[in-house]
Amino acid sequence: MLIIRAAISTVLLAVGGTAAADDAVVFSGPQPGEKVPPLKVVMAYTETEDEAITDFSPAACDKPTLLVFVNGANRPAARLTRVLMHYSQMRANDGLVAGVVWLNDDHHEATEYLRQSISWWGTGLPLGVSVDGSEGPGRYGLNRNVNVTVLVADRNRVIANFALIQPSETDASMILAEVVKLVGGDVPTKSETILLSMPTRKLSDAKWHTAPQDIHFRRLLCRLLSAENRKAAEASAQAIEDYVHGDAIRTNSLTQVAESLGKGRTRVGSIPAARYLKLWRTKSTEDQ
Repeated sequence: MLIIRAAISTVLLAVGGTAAADDAVVFSGPQPGEKVPPLKVVMAYTETEDEAITDFSPAACDKPTLLVFVNGANRPAARLTRVLMHYSQMRANDGLVAGVVWLNDDHHEATEYLRQSISWWGTGLPLGVSVDGSEGPGRYGLNRNVNVTVLVADRNRVIANFALIQPSETDASMILAEVVKLVGGDVPTKSETILLSMPTRKLSDAKWHTAPQDIHFRRLLCRLLSAENRKAAEASAQAIEDYVHGDAIRTNSLTQVAESLGKGRTRVGSIPAARYLKLWRTKSTEDQ
C-alpha cells in the first residue's frame, strides 16, 4: 500500500471562485467535517508499464493532506495543479501529504495521455487515475461538471473543499491559505505562484523553459521572489549564486527561470528580485 507523500485538500468553489450566474452553490466531494473515504487509483508515473492498483490510503489523512481531483485536461487546470503540488513538495518535511487523482472512464487511455504529457502534469508527487471512472468513487460525491476539486484534510477529516468549474492558478492562494493553517508558513506571493506553475519535467523535444526539480533550489528561488526589500533580495540572490556556482546544470536552470520570469505572461514586474533576474539574463547573453 502506498501512502501519499503530501497532504489531502478538498476545495469548494463556484465559477472562477465566485458564485455562479444563477447564484447556485456548486458542490463536489466530501464537505468540511466529513471523513475522507478510501481511494483506489492506477499510478501514472511508475518506472514500469504495469498498472497495479494503489490505495491512496485515508490513513495519510492523519496528517495535513492536499488532494486534487482533475476531471478534464486543460492548461488552467494543469497550472493550478502544478502550483499546488510543487508547493506541497517543498512542505513535505513539515508533514504535508499531497497527490493528484485523474478522473477518466478509460484508465488505460488516461495513463497513456499522462505519460505523453508529463511536462504538464508530472510534479514529482503521486498522480493516479481513479479506477472508478470519470465520476470517481461513489462515496466521494464528485460533480462531473466540476473541472478541479481540491480537498484539504487533517486527521481523516475534510477541512476545506473547493469545487472549481473554471480553475486558475490565482485560486492557489485561497487553497494554500487553508494548508498553511495546518502546517504553518506563508501563502506564496504572486511571483512565487508564477514560478511554481512552471513545469519541472519535460519531454526531450519540449521547447519551453522549466523550473528546477531540485526542491532546495526551488525554495531558494521562492525566498528571492518573496523578498520584501532590496536587502532581503540581495541576501537571497547571494544564496542562490553560492548554490549554483560551478554547476552547469544549476546554472542552466537559473538562466531558464530568469528568462521565463522576465517575459510574457510570467513577467514578475518590479519586485525587489527583478534586478537579479535581469542580471542573470544579461550574464547568460554575454556568456553565449
